[in-house]
Amino acid sequence: MKFLFSTLTKVSYNLFFLILDFCLPFLSIKIFNIQLFSEKKRAFYFGRKKCFQEIKKNDYKVFRSKETTVIWFHCSSLGEFEQSRPLIKKIKNFLPKNKIAVTFFSPSGFLIAKKNTLIDWIGYVPLDTPRKINLLIKFINPKVLILSKNDFWPNLLHSLKNKSIPVVSISSKFRKNDFFWKIWAGWFYDGLKSIDHFYTSDYSSKKILNQNKIYNVTVSGDLRIDRVLNIFNEEKKIDKIDHFINNENCWIAGSTWNEDYSLFMDYVNAKISPKVIIAPHDTSEKSILLITKKLKFSHELWSNYSFESRNDVKVLILDKIGILKHVYRYGDWAYVGGGMGKLGLHNILEAGVHKLPIIIGKNYEKFSEAIDLIEKGGCFSVSNKSDFEKIVRKISNRLNFFGLKNFNYIKANKGAVSIVFSGLKKYW
Repeated sequence: MKFLFSTLTKVSYNLFFLILDFCLPFLSIKIFNIQLFSEKKRAFYFGRKKCFQEIKKNDYKVFRSKETTVIWFHCSSLGEFEQSRPLIKKIKNFLPKNKIAVTFFSPSGFLIAKKNTLIDWIGYVPLDTPRKINLLIKFINPKVLILSKNDFWPNLLHSLKNKSIPVVSISSKFRKNDFFWKIWAGWFYDGLKSIDHFYTSDYSSKKILNQNKIYNVTVSGDLRIDRVLNIFNEEKKIDKIDHFINNENCWIAGSTWNEDYSLFMDYVNAKISPKVIIAPHDTSEKSILLITKKLKFSHELWSNYSFESRNDVKVLILDKIGILKHVYRYGDWAYVGGGMGKLGLHNILEAGVHKLPIIIGKNYEKFSEAIDLIEKGGCFSVSNKSDFEKIVRKISNRLNFFGLKNFNYIKANKGAVSIVFSGLKKYW
């Protein structure tokens, strides 16, 4: 019965992705020069097309020469790349002659990583069809694949296993209700079990893997902690932000979604609120327009802001990806979005490392760092605008007291990069 379920799942999965791969070019369609799909969806298609044109241009020749080794990192999006950066840097410093290849599923991470000088080749992972996956593996010819977090693609994992190329999972998290453990998911489970080693973020994940007969597990902690400490030590100065704040108080609403605005937009529009920097997760024109329609006070976009801008601008909207992690440094406290919807809470560690008290939405149970920081007393969960304003009043007079709780937690839990790096040495 298990074999039958596994076979049906495999066939259904491959058929679905073949159809999806066939339909992907339709994302590029325009009618009367009008785009039918968003820039993000079009980038998803054109990025992959350009990537495989490059591979084809090189006649599918291997990326690795006889003299060098390729370490392949795969990151779903920007967050996974950010947490991998300290490890990439450590590997490159230790093995300067080796090459680093990075692939992405999402365009957002790809566009930021293009600027990183430590990366020797960057591309997109294709939709998980066996033919394209094997072409990508042939081109990169990696010594090892390092998977950041939980982007597990079964055809990719099975193909690497057949080629005896080890796979290491870093900062992975697992839960009791993950679909891998279902009776119909045997093919997915077999792919997961083929992974050479797991470095999990927490002990709960190790316990769940062990309960499902996967024992090659080390609890390393969260690599994001090492990354945010690196950001904290950079002390990056942003002149535009300095000019906007102009020595006044300011709070940050980071990685916000539409569901988050019901909590704090009335507060933003009240005279009591100090200046605020809003950094939406989606920086599309449609998303920015949604925010500006809700604002009653003067506001400007990052892309339009200049040093001649008026000093009475109360709201600055970051319509640029990749700088929020540095902007948190300028805040007195932060609201971090995602917790009011179902897509997931965003990175609260980026705010916490800058000693900011943090407010989040109601859905945080899947995020161990949120649970820990709430327990430590530096992070607060709210479910409505009344709760939000109540917490703002609570933290306003004791910002350092609450913010230090977050910083001390982060500082006490560093070291994941060193643990993972020590374990990876056997692969080169």
